[in-house]
Amino acid sequence: MLNRKFRGGILFLMLILVAGCARINIPSPDNMADAPSPCAAPESILSFFEGIPYRGDGAINRFGDFTLFAQPDTRFEKPGLNCSGFTVAASRYFLKRNFALADMTIDRLADSGVGAADGQDWDFGYDLILNVTQGMERKVMLPYGKTASIKDNDGMSLRGFNLHDRAAWADVISSMRPGNLYLFSMNKPVKFKNYKLLHYHVGVIVPDGRGHIWLCHATTKGGVNKVDIAHPEKLNRVIEANPETDLGPRSILIIETPLCGGLRPAKSTTE
Repeated sequence: MLNRKFRGGILFLMLILVAGCARINIPSPDNMADAPSPCAAPESILSFFEGIPYRGDGAINRFGDFTLFAQPDTRFEKPGLNCSGFTVAASRYFLKRNFALADMTIDRLADSGVGAADGQDWDFGYDLILNVTQGMERKVMLPYGKTASIKDNDGMSLRGFNLHDRAAWADVISSMRPGNLYLFSMNKPVKFKNYKLLHYHVGVIVPDGRGHIWLCHATTKGGVNKVDIAHPEKLNRVIEANPETDLGPRSILIIETPLCGGLRPAKSTTE
């Protein structure tokens, strides 16, 4: 009896080890060559996506098809991504998880569906970056030693810091470390119908270990593009592209999570 239990326990542990070591397959989109492997160097992952044109609602499903969030049966031969689609697609490689699009659009607090009091999808970007990091070690990045709990907040109360506060940016950037991925959601006060606030834009920030801190996102005019925000003058491009309005300051929420479950990125031999 004891031997049978022992053998059963060994078999169970072996299954866990095999599952933990299983190779994660992230299918490459058609017409795109030289896909990085999961957990590749950050610059390799960003280079793979950089230059993809902008497509409204554009995404890549877990099978490598270019599609739309709202119409997942749609297929496109030519590449195209919006900011959310890029963030999910790149995070598959950064975090070694082949996310399903449906899981990335979950309305976490059931507060932004059809007929929601504050408008439909008002916190879409907030939900998305938390869905991407669900189950992972994560931290809210705030300046000047401030802290915040994700579980005790929502997209209205947890907005991050003022997008136009350059001193706050400098403090947060000084805390960013290679080996981590930083996902962001920009948000702003709005006033149309019953909307009060909108999490309107998402992307990733990743230090590469060589002094660069790349903010990468998909924009309507530039497609997927990156900016080295380690340089204040280049950070200014991001700030100036999101001007303040009379309704109040824009903010940016940044969430830190380890690359590939804590594995450090591979070193690159290129500048």
